[in-house]
Amino acid sequence: MTKSNAIKYLVPLFFLMVAVAVTVSCGGGGGGGGGSSEGTGIVRTTITDPPICQAPAGPFEKVWVTITRVRAHISDDASPDGGGWVDLVDLRDEPRQIDLLSLATTTCILTELGTSGELPVGKYQQIRLYLLSNDPAPNETVPAPADNACNDAGGYNCVVFPDESVQILLLSSQAQTGIKIPPGQIEGGGLIVTAGDVVDLNIDFDACSSVVQQGNGGYRLKPTLHAGEVSVSSGAITGRVIEQNTTTPIPNAIVLLERRDPSDSGIDRVITQRLTGPDGTFVLCALSPGYYDVVVAAKTFSGAVTKTYNATVTLNVPLGTATTTMGDIPLAPESGSSLPATIGGQVSTSAGNPPAGTESDVVLTALQPVSDGALLVTVPIFNSTSSSVTVDTAADSCGDGCANFSLEVPASNPRVGTYSPTPPTSYAAPLPGDINYAVSARAFRDDEANCSPPSKIFTAIKVQPGLETGISTIEFTGCTP
Repeated sequence: MTKSNAIKYLVPLFFLMVAVAVTVSCGGGGGGGGGSSEGTGIVRTTITDPPICQAPAGPFEKVWVTITRVRAHISDDASPDGGGWVDLVDLRDEPRQIDLLSLATTTCILTELGTSGELPVGKYQQIRLYLLSNDPAPNETVPAPADNACNDAGGYNCVVFPDESVQILLLSSQAQTGIKIPPGQIEGGGLIVTAGDVVDLNIDFDACSSVVQQGNGGYRLKPTLHAGEVSVSSGAITGRVIEQNTTTPIPNAIVLLERRDPSDSGIDRVITQRLTGPDGTFVLCALSPGYYDVVVAAKTFSGAVTKTYNATVTLNVPLGTATTTMGDIPLAPESGSSLPATIGGQVSTSAGNPPAGTESDVVLTALQPVSDGALLVTVPIFNSTSSSVTVDTAADSCGDGCANFSLEVPASNPRVGTYSPTPPTSYAAPLPGDINYAVSARAFRDDEANCSPPSKIFTAIKVQPGLETGISTIEFTGCTP
């Protein structure tokens, strides 16, 4: 399926701001290892990415990566060096350098990477995406200097700033072992290949969450990927964000599309995210059918005046084969100083005197309770280019294996409504009284969880407009190199 055909099926006539995804549909095939011998199928791999950190909304003009391979395995814990892997895409003879922020606002798919040969049928529970090393081996094929956008940085993966300066994007093990997409980050727990089908796999490569600035000023790729089997016949979710009092469209509002965490149904995790366009509109697509929750918030500037809007949550938004229209989503300006609240603290992976080399990247998200506290939804963070903040405990910003963090969040409880098939949806006013939050922290080294337990939730946080609420240090133990 060509890029233009993908656009034709996924987003006819809609304005888009999109994320990296892998789409899966139908067709025939044979051969490879790791699956069943009862027939074969074919996988077509595409990629999407939400360019929400592109200047002027964020610090980057471009984020270039050079892709060499995409592989899959039936086993969720198979070693990258073991047998049974199958190639979904093999670009080692002609590596593809892609600007992850180049997605046009009128398209849904960033690019098509390629089509596999015939694969054994089965449920592939692990996917790995490989990047070309910035220091490749002599026998590896590399882009010609004239075609390498990262030539000035001395590598093949880089970030470009608005002043056109270029800086290398450091890799960890992505060139050797690939970026792992485990079952928890694949819709349905795995990619299902059935006999005679062509599966369109869409990988969501969230560059804005994946580029981590180190303590020395350098930039490192800590990949955040999500994949899912998305039918080309699936529709889209559209809407417009407006100010409640004036009905004026709000550009650059943050729109988060969320689903329940597979390991904790009491928490909503972000599947993809967008910024609204100049007219306040957004389109969410390249998704698997089902029900989603949509969370929207905004922080705007008019001269020296800052205005923040509380989070507005729409529950149970359906996605099928037709477009779901949410209509206007009104955001209420926050009262008082109209300044956001801040949650500050520290994370540590040095508790328990772990061995050297156990420092982690800790991904932090802000959560607010809805549905009488039975569900925690992820809320936009205003001082981040993504729905999360990643801190590097190796930076030792507050001591050995410790890092400081600051999360700027809406300073009110959310407005909540259940999707109405005849828009507009009705939203309840924010609950009065204490403004309640929780913070989720998840520790990783490269792309593998390396602490036990790998995640923690810090609850019962009460914030106030314009002020910082400090919380106790979030400590991880049992961390391994």
